[in-house]
Amino acid sequence: MLWVKAFHIIAVVCWFAALFYLPRLFVYHADAKDHESIERFKIMERKLYRGIMTPSAIATVVLG
Repeated sequence: MLWVKAFHIIAVVCWFAALFYLPRLFVYHADAKDHESIERFKIMERKLYRGIMTPSAIATVVLG
């Protein structure tokens, strides 16, 4: 049962790290001038949200 708590804490840390980093990516995206940078930030935001934030939020709820 201790391993469930450990994975819960790891999921919470990942989730909150993504929650704090996503607004920073939005600021970088808003400040971007060229099309290439704008597209790069769109990809980064999507990967962060779908690849890290959502799975860690689900893991936090399931394990918590």
